[in-house]
Amino acid sequence: MTSTLAAALVPVAISLLAVVTVLLARRTPTTPRQLLREAEGTMTFLLDGDRLEDATPTARRLLEDGATPPDREDLVRMLTPAFPRLRAVLDDIESDGATRLVAEDRTSSLEVEYWDGFVRLTLHQDDGTVTGPSTGAARDAELDTLRAIAEDAPQLIWSEDESGAITWANGAYLELDRHHSHGAERWPPGRIFGALDTPDPGTGRLHRRLAGPATEGERADWYDVTTVRRPAGTVHFAVDADAVVKAEEAQRGFVQTLSKTFADLATGLAIFDRDRRLVMFNPALMELTALPVDFLATQPRIHAFLDRLREQRMLPEPRDYRSWREEIVALESEAANGRYCETWALPDGQIYRVTGRPHPDGAIAFLIEDITAEMSLTRRFRTQIDTSTAILDSLDEAIAVFSPSGVLTLANRAYDSFWPHREEADAGAGVPIGDLRLRDELERWKIACVPTDVWRDIRNGAMVAEDRRPWTAALRRDDGRQVTVRVQPLPAGATMVGFSSPAAAAGPQPVPHATGPVALSG
Repeated sequence: MTSTLAAALVPVAISLLAVVTVLLARRTPTTPRQLLREAEGTMTFLLDGDRLEDATPTARRLLEDGATPPDREDLVRMLTPAFPRLRAVLDDIESDGATRLVAEDRTSSLEVEYWDGFVRLTLHQDDGTVTGPSTGAARDAELDTLRAIAEDAPQLIWSEDESGAITWANGAYLELDRHHSHGAERWPPGRIFGALDTPDPGTGRLHRRLAGPATEGERADWYDVTTVRRPAGTVHFAVDADAVVKAEEAQRGFVQTLSKTFADLATGLAIFDRDRRLVMFNPALMELTALPVDFLATQPRIHAFLDRLREQRMLPEPRDYRSWREEIVALESEAANGRYCETWALPDGQIYRVTGRPHPDGAIAFLIEDITAEMSLTRRFRTQIDTSTAILDSLDEAIAVFSPSGVLTLANRAYDSFWPHREEADAGAGVPIGDLRLRDELERWKIACVPTDVWRDIRNGAMVAEDRRPWTAALRRDDGRQVTVRVQPLPAGATMVGFSSPAAAAGPQPVPHATGPVALSG
């Protein structure tokens, strides 16, 4: 049993001896040369505090060329994309002693060791082989290309670790940081947009528009910021959106100006977007249609809008529902083509003029005007004109009215009968004849009458603008009939010429007295 116990203790003693030997070796002063000699043929970096003390030839090929020797920060920035936890590991390596990191893509690993104040970092391939010169050269070329693309990109690009610390930033970001720090160069740079939210694990991306810091006397610039979640942190991209924001502000200001202008209009305005939803209306629309603001604020579609107008009896009464729907489809189509302009006679006697106009991006606008007073005035004027025309047509005197420019504007029926040589196509009771002029009529009159200077006097009198007086003269037609011509100046420079025979000019005959009772009718 004693021999068995001794045999069991031998391996334990050997293990303890090995541990003691290692501990004693670690307490033995170690030089940089010894540490690199042990790593001969590997890709190894040796750090002394914040300074890169030395590196193997293979490792040196991964370092950037530059006038300033690389330091710990340069090395960390170079290796962090593959080993995101490297910065935290280096901060705790003195107490941990040694740590092995595996790359995010599982193709390599990084061994980090602490030796008497020095930190040795050895990069290995996943199969345990050391990266060779050809692989290093290819990686150098790829890194140079990617680094140049990121550095020269006009967008702001930067990455943050899980704690929110900036681990890398491109030239555009650093330049903007220097501008806001009054030219001071610092690392890590400031967080231009402050603490940013990270995307949810399910989405992977987060988009928002943020304002950058505003320096004294300057306006803050706006950026469209996209955050992409990575396994060990986040990558951010910021695109200058200042021009877009200014354009949107100008558009909002323009819309507000239009809204204020539309608010003072007596014409009702309703604008429907390409989806035919009501996107803008003014107070006049509510007054003219009696539609409540809470309904209009829900952005109803055009069919719902017109259906509500029909319920409010603010549309012409259709024959039936089918014809009503057909009219609605035609209304929308014609408005989109800019051809819709109708007069709506409402059941309560009001009259609206409704015009449809196309707008950019497929929108359409409807303008609703209350023309009830206008139509009433037009009817009254038409009645007065018809009455005046009827009075003129009842006269025996042939009357023609000429404008200041000599255009025949009005002639009664007696004139058409008195001068029958005028083409029937040009004749009409009280209808303006715009294609005949005074000189044309003078020639016609002269042909049918004995020569006289009256025609010259008529022409000259019509051309005089001031001190015009009415006058009459006697004429004789070729057939021997006597004619009395009367020239009467009218307001606004117009001239009336009347023709009558002496028998007509003698006046009406007296009405004979009735010899019996008179029956009144009507």
